[in-house]
Amino acid sequence: MKSLANTLAKFLPGKLAGRFDYRTRHQEFFFPYCGGAMNGQTARAEFVRELIEHCGIERIIETGTYRGTTTEWFGRFGLPVLSAEAVERYAEFSRLRVRKLPNVQIHRKNSVDLLKEIVAAKDGLEKPTLFYLDAHWYDYLPLRDEYEIICGNFTHPIMVVDDFQVPDDPDYTYDDYGPGKALTLDYFTANGAAMPAHIFFPVTKARWETGARRGCVVLTNDAALAETIERRVPLLRRWPSA
Repeated sequence: MKSLANTLAKFLPGKLAGRFDYRTRHQEFFFPYCGGAMNGQTARAEFVRELIEHCGIERIIETGTYRGTTTEWFGRFGLPVLSAEAVERYAEFSRLRVRKLPNVQIHRKNSVDLLKEIVAAKDGLEKPTLFYLDAHWYDYLPLRDEYEIICGNFTHPIMVVDDFQVPDDPDYTYDDYGPGKALTLDYFTANGAAMPAHIFFPVTKARWETGARRGCVVLTNDAALAETIERRVPLLRRWPSA
């Protein structure tokens, strides 16, 4: 059924393809990456839960909804969740998936456009916000633009970047799209830009993680939030270490 759905998706409009995917109830459409949210990585899910709890997060903004597995998980916390997905098929599938969660909104648009709209509307820019940045599949890699918009406009942001290199643990995999597009710390310092103010990596070694064992990094430009992370989130460690 999955192969039939993918074949039909080549001929159906995006919304119809997404609805067809949803109605097949195919397990791999609902849990495409190792069976659960956060790539099936239980240690990551736990430190994200701790960030939400201990850092007073009031809203979650996700970029790159895909099939909505992590989006739905975020929605269970009861906080407002905004998620941007550029592909209509995936956006429609995810809307159906989270339709019983009124606190979750799926926006079919580029992540940078969504962030710019939030900034232009001055919508909750002062709220402690968790950003889950996972929109890096296509020719345009928006991470640097996302990072600059967030740091330049949101007062209390915490950014979790998926598919990112953990410098001292090569067993964590990460995305590399060619020169200047590898998701490493060097990506942020291209063209003389400053390194992010506060950087944290997982404490859990990749060999002890579950699921896909994809790397990630946690960033903030808020010194008070960074101090809270250091004190209250034991599954994260500051980089570089003292």
